[in-house]
Amino acid sequence: MTRRLPPLNALRAFEAAARLGGFAAAAGELGVTPAAVSGQVKALEARLGIGLFRRLPQGLVLTAAGQACLPALSEGFDRLAEAAERARGGQPAGLVSVSTLPGFAAGWLVPRLGQFRALHPEIDILLRTERRAIDFAREEADLAIRFGTGNHRGLVVRHLMDEDVFAVASPALAHGPMPLRQPEDLVGHVLLHDVDAHPRQPWMHWPAWFAAFGLPPGEAARGIHFTDSIVMIAAAVAGQGVALGRAPQIGGHLKAGRLVKLFDRVERAGWAYHVIAPAPRLARPAVRSFVDWLLAVKE
Repeated sequence: MTRRLPPLNALRAFEAAARLGGFAAAAGELGVTPAAVSGQVKALEARLGIGLFRRLPQGLVLTAAGQACLPALSEGFDRLAEAAERARGGQPAGLVSVSTLPGFAAGWLVPRLGQFRALHPEIDILLRTERRAIDFAREEADLAIRFGTGNHRGLVVRHLMDEDVFAVASPALAHGPMPLRQPEDLVGHVLLHDVDAHPRQPWMHWPAWFAAFGLPPGEAARGIHFTDSIVMIAAAVAGQGVALGRAPQIGGHLKAGRLVKLFDRVERAGWAYHVIAPAPRLARPAVRSFVDWLLAVKE
């Protein structure tokens, strides 16, 4: 049976416009004019006899029919690209674009990327560090690593790891003139604060720890405040104060002896790290290889 497909250029124009959120963005990717993309989409809608977009003053919105066919269409173009790669004699390769949190990237992911490259030298990685929520319909990232509850509707979600939090300091500070042997010794020391930590993460804020230790609450807010946890940990390594360290981010510092864990108290974070991705992008062999490695990687 012969399959009668709509013109591939029209399908490509629709897929790009839907994925990127507009004709202008799709035109930039495809190397044509927005008018050409719009014309291709209109021709496709006429051929199919259905509307794929609602054209509103604020922009394009996919219809139910458009939403239904986009995932399979995106996956189809990904598979065509991989087939072309195989035809050139290569393995299923390509570039995997990973959006991740800066602190997690610096402390956990980057030190281990060599393991992945050794296993898959044919796959290149683009590492994007950012904290904001990601819109896969408008952005080129193949997957994201985010810290939260794991509630991401419409996406494939894989639990990556939990997070333990505990007080840390440099050895010079911990064993110096004012040694930090028990929680009461915190009084009089400089506290380092991550002000970017979410208010719904009490385990990342000193007031909750001081309350748990039975220490004066007025002492919990003083110290040095940082908008970047990477810089805060650098200050702790430099002996500038005591920080609340997140295990995935400071494991390397602990192993190297640049930081030491203080006291016995460890808080298990109420959130966790998750790998999230749209199903069509996860179907790409290169992306799947990277996610499989993430979920299996050990120390």
